[in-house]
Amino acid sequence: MADFVWLRRGDRLPVVAVAQLLLKRAGHPVAVDGVFGPGTKAAVEAFQEGRLVEDGVIGLNTWSRLREQAPLPIVDCIDIFDPDLDTSERRYLRETGSSPITLGGMGNGVDQAVTDILSRSSNICLLRFHGHGAPGLAGVSEGHGEVFSRSTFLDDHVTMHAMRRLMAAFGGYGSIQFMHCKTGQGAAGAQFLRHVADAAGVPVAAAIDLQYAGSLRETVRFEGRTRTVCPGGASLFNWAQRLPEFVGRSFL
Repeated sequence: MADFVWLRRGDRLPVVAVAQLLLKRAGHPVAVDGVFGPGTKAAVEAFQEGRLVEDGVIGLNTWSRLREQAPLPIVDCIDIFDPDLDTSERRYLRETGSSPITLGGMGNGVDQAVTDILSRSSNICLLRFHGHGAPGLAGVSEGHGEVFSRSTFLDDHVTMHAMRRLMAAFGGYGSIQFMHCKTGQGAAGAQFLRHVADAAGVPVAAAIDLQYAGSLRETVRFEGRTRTVCPGGASLFNWAQRLPEFVGRSFL
């Protein structure tokens, strides 16, 4: 199983809206608003009944069954300049059959990341970047220095040019998640996400708090509060309402 999400009650993310549309396709009506509330949890439990563990959580097995017959590629891009990220997050993902894009030790980390993503995938549903971060930036290694001094995703013309290149990689349900520590925190975080969303043309979510990623579950989901910004200043609700419904029924 290569592509998966891990979602639970309390999550407010674009990919939650995609899961809600998949639940509707499977015959479990739910509001499509990007918020994993009690109604979504009940719909997940109804979907799981008789076929999966009824825990109300969308994890590896539930996502796999839910998205059947709906190609929704998920791409993970990991900065492995830090050996801990190489031996933990990459290992966790590979154990599930995933083949994450890895970056480290090069001088043009941002451009290389985008080039690798464009060469690997199209019609992306979710693009997750993993690395070290700070308010308003997300690290992509150039092989030396701290996160503030390395080639990195910043609120500058280099990053926004790269994000405009990425626009062609996304499908109709696409979004970006920066899984770094504190990238979405404060005014700098809000401005960075707003500029990335407008450049890439898809919603962008990032963590406000520290991220430890001490397990597979923590690698692919946010730990604590998040911030989501949609293109053009749209709300998550309004973006979710414009998503097309999936055709047909899931294969159960």
